[in-house]
Amino acid sequence: MRAQRVAQMPRATSPKALQQLLNATPFNRFYRFRVISASAGSCVIRTPYRPEFARPDGIIAGIIFIAAADVAMWLAIAARIGIHERTVTVEMKTNFLRSARKEGFLCRARVMKLGRQLIYGTAECYTPSRGLLSHHTLTYIHLPGEQVG
Repeated sequence: MRAQRVAQMPRATSPKALQQLLNATPFNRFYRFRVISASAGSCVIRTPYRPEFARPDGIIAGIIFIAAADVAMWLAIAARIGIHERTVTVEMKTNFLRSARKEGFLCRARVMKLGRQLIYGTAECYTPSRGLLSHHTLTYIHLPGEQVG
């Protein structure tokens, strides 16, 4: 069923096409990420605040920033090479710069280098009022010959 939905999606960089791809993933029922903007090799997503994301002291758990960065990069890559191409994370480094409490945030990812096999990029989680919250570097691998749908 999921493969049929993904197969019907156009190969495009539009935020609408990326949001459709994201909506077809079961994990997004929990995170509720929303695509704000996208262009070839770039994507901005919004992560809403949810009480389930907070530690007991009210600070948003670091894993939420990591998940947002990974998803934003996946979508930035899809915006560049197409939504049917299969890529997976092979390495990620995260630096937490500032905490956030009881607020949503944005995450911007950019493809910096698109190689034959490896794709390198960065992601930044931020809020307009508090600035940069975390910085991430990510490496993905393109799985040639394997497509979704």
